[in-house]
Amino acid sequence: MYIGYKNRMLLCVLLFLTSEITGLQAQDFSSLVQMAWDNDSWLKSKAAQSEAAGYSLKESKSLYMPVASLGAQYTLAAGGRSIDLPVGDLLNPVYSALNGLTMSNQFPNIPNVKEQFLPNNFYDARLRVTQPVYQPEIKVLQEVRKVSLDMKDLEVKAYKRQLSREVMVAYFQWEAARQAIKIYKAGDTLVQESKRVTKSLIQNGAGLPSALNRVESQEAQLQASVIEAQAQINNAKNVLGFWIGQESFEPVSVPELPELTQMQKMEREELAQIELGKKLQNLALEKENKFYLPKAGAQLDVGTQDFNFGFEPYVLLGLNVEWNIFDVGKHKNRRSAIVAESRSLELQKEFATRQLDLQYQVAGENLNASIMQAQTYKNRIEANDRLYNDVLKKYKEGTANYIELLDAQTQVTQIRLQYNLARQNAWIKWADFVYASANYPID
Repeated sequence: MYIGYKNRMLLCVLLFLTSEITGLQAQDFSSLVQMAWDNDSWLKSKAAQSEAAGYSLKESKSLYMPVASLGAQYTLAAGGRSIDLPVGDLLNPVYSALNGLTMSNQFPNIPNVKEQFLPNNFYDARLRVTQPVYQPEIKVLQEVRKVSLDMKDLEVKAYKRQLSREVMVAYFQWEAARQAIKIYKAGDTLVQESKRVTKSLIQNGAGLPSALNRVESQEAQLQASVIEAQAQINNAKNVLGFWIGQESFEPVSVPELPELTQMQKMEREELAQIELGKKLQNLALEKENKFYLPKAGAQLDVGTQDFNFGFEPYVLLGLNVEWNIFDVGKHKNRRSAIVAESRSLELQKEFATRQLDLQYQVAGENLNASIMQAQTYKNRIEANDRLYNDVLKKYKEGTANYIELLDAQTQVTQIRLQYNLARQNAWIKWADFVYASANYPID
């Protein structure tokens, strides 16, 4: 008993102090997992979102560059405000005096002018070039979009990690169902042997016909169990096929039980996402800190404008400057809100770190316990095999009844089924531990 306890403690120490997991390397499932990644529609949609975020980042990098545009305007107007210009009243007396002095009509009278404010039959066509000169928010926007792209990538990786676990669990369930049907068929072989012996005993007058009926009943029960196991195989295969997107796949070489080997615990994507969220808050704070900095831009117009489609070219260069000086405390409140959000994210990261550490420890403990539980079946299986062989020998000799034989057969089948479930449970706990320790390679 002391040696078993010592070995158990050694396993715990290896598991938790050196952060070790099983000997089956994650890349053994790389083919199935990759097919699941390629098939998953959610991942495809997220890949499209990441692509869109990448283009948004490229767009933000071009905000420093000039932008050119063509524009034209044509107006027809009637009525509206106008101004009276008494040019006739002012100049006609002068023109009359000049005509009298020159004894001619060289200076005719002119009417007063009424000029409309709205331009009629007027056009303006131009090429406009705008260039940011000093825009401190552009750099912040670039960083925000870069971080947003990184967050999309982390979201994809987190889902890939979860999907890899689902694929491995589905495979273990399929493998367990396959093993179960082999166990039932092996049990049927034992029943067939007892059936042969029972018929021989009946022929020799040493057996009862009721024993043969009991054996045939057991045979039918095993056949029903085979049918049920086959349905479980089909269901497990359908689940795995759902993930990988195809019905056929190559089986993975899985050892009998997981073995402990060194592999360090890695950082989960969830923590990195929270860290990027904090970075976004810091960028928002940086943007608010630039609120009172001036912004400047230049604009150049090259065009032509005139009435009646005449041609009058012009060049217009302008410089725009904007400087925030007062906003009734809006900037201050936004800044305070960002600081509060940053504190909230810090607390969320602290809680998530503790939660993921707990998940890792629980997964490791469950893996350790499931391996040891499965290992206990070895001696029990050997003992049941010996018991069955002894009972079968006595049954052939006529010193044991058929009830004892069928009970021994049932024990042989049941203990193997229990071991199969324990083995499946150990591998599923292994998949949980691989997920919790973030050791599956994610591209």
